[in-house]
Amino acid sequence: MKNYLIVCVICCSLKSFAQTGLYTMEDKSRLIITPSYAPDFRYRKMDGASGRLFLQPDSSYISAPGWAEKQSPNIFVRFTKDVISFRENGKELHGKKILLKNIPVTFGDSLYGELFLPPAQVKAVVVLQFGSGKESAVANNYVQYLLPGDDIAVFVFDKRGTGKSKGEYTADFVRMAKDMAAAVEKIRTMRELQKIPLGIMGESQGGWVVPLTASLTQVDFVIASYSLAISPQEENRQEVIHALTDTAYKPQALAVAAVTDRVVESKFKEGMAELKELKNKYGDAEWYKKLGGDYTGLLANATDAQIAEFKQLFSMDIDLEYDPMPALRKVKDPMLWVIAGKDTEAPNEETIARVKALQAQGAPFDLVIFPNADHGMIEEDRGHSKGYFELLKDWILTRKISKQYGNALEFSRK
Repeated sequence: MKNYLIVCVICCSLKSFAQTGLYTMEDKSRLIITPSYAPDFRYRKMDGASGRLFLQPDSSYISAPGWAEKQSPNIFVRFTKDVISFRENGKELHGKKILLKNIPVTFGDSLYGELFLPPAQVKAVVVLQFGSGKESAVANNYVQYLLPGDDIAVFVFDKRGTGKSKGEYTADFVRMAKDMAAAVEKIRTMRELQKIPLGIMGESQGGWVVPLTASLTQVDFVIASYSLAISPQEENRQEVIHALTDTAYKPQALAVAAVTDRVVESKFKEGMAELKELKNKYGDAEWYKKLGGDYTGLLANATDAQIAEFKQLFSMDIDLEYDPMPALRKVKDPMLWVIAGKDTEAPNEETIARVKALQAQGAPFDLVIFPNADHGMIEEDRGHSKGYFELLKDWILTRKISKQYGNALEFSRK
């Protein structure tokens, strides 16, 4: 499922989030529980290990090694009020939910977010820009539970038109940056956070938003995680190219991509006749049937009924030709780029080259690449890349790459 332009289905039930939160286990380790596809949950350990918890008829949950596996389960979980029983490979641990102080906040144009405060002192605060899609960031993200365990407050908010926020959903990065800047300015007024370093973090699509935000309001640091330094249009084209098994068809594939660019940019007012001609010409070819991209493959192979559906799917405002480089060149505060080396949804060769070029020009950017990670910093056999969570915590507190994180490739700023 694409995380940039396609509107995602809501991935959790709104019936109850009682299990969601940060748990301290009896061996002093920590565990995060968040919603998954209803009625399931997801666990995350601090080393990044994660799995989907599948609901069973007796109200318990099971999970197997891997991101979303349940065959041959080795993990068995039960919840009782604020207590979790977590049995893995025969070893059972009990944990109790940490009751984080949670402050609801409204700001800007009737936007809604929640501030999650650490149990003890606050050493830094992060304002989080969620990735694409219409699901509620407040309800579904996990960073607001990850960082408070290490003395870092997190403000997570629902983008306009999602969750409890009013307004019309948009993928207009300038509009989104203005909303995020309003969030930053609101959080800076909070009594609990006076004189505390405040930074912004963008995940996936959010990586286009945070440099713009930094140009609109004062921040102390910036993080872009599994994000891009190229335009959405170029991101789609790179996905199309990467999906080709026979590069001999690259010119034809890019011609299809160019037409779908017109279709999406014009909100289906232009390009449909040309797209139909291309489908008539190439529709039976294997390379055409397997076209990828955030939208090219979908539109190229869509039926008339699906086209009507996609008109709604791609109805939001977005500048496919948006160039992130001017905003990135203006970033003067420390910025951390975290890249998934095997990102199938955000091909990153050009992004890596651009970030390194900006580093060479003196930009205060740190770059960390987890070579085996796909989008979301996910490695299917274990969950999130080992060291990713620790990197976020350490860098936010010090604004430096202080050690080796898992098998990451690290490129510190000059």
